[in-house]
Amino acid sequence: MPAYEAVIGLEVHVQLLTQSKIFCGCSTRFGAPPNSQTCPVCLGLPGALPVLNRHAVELGVKASLALDCKFASSRDSRGRIIFYPDLPKGYQISQYDQPVAEHGVLEVVVNGETNELASRDCI
Repeated sequence: MPAYEAVIGLEVHVQLLTQSKIFCGCSTRFGAPPNSQTCPVCLGLPGALPVLNRHAVELGVKASLALDCKFASSRDSRGRIIFYPDLPKGYQISQYDQPVAEHGVLEVVVNGETNELASRDCI
């Protein structure tokens, strides 16, 4: 028996099929001219207040249910700032240590054998 067990983690992002972005009403249409789908919220301008896209939340909850995630009993609005030099405002505000749903499971069948892939955070 080896002294250590290899545990491989993956961070997977998905694109939800919404007509607008998650925190504003700007379009997500593919192939639009550069900088044509932006607003003060996208640009992170002072005084611009984001509004959460209800449909994006519904799709995230459906995905969490499909992955048999456990939902948090409460939600803290604190976030962390992740630096991205290619974003207009230079950073992304993300959930911190309290995801909406976590510990999901995805069953994968390979050569007739079922394996479970566990997730720490779903959304």
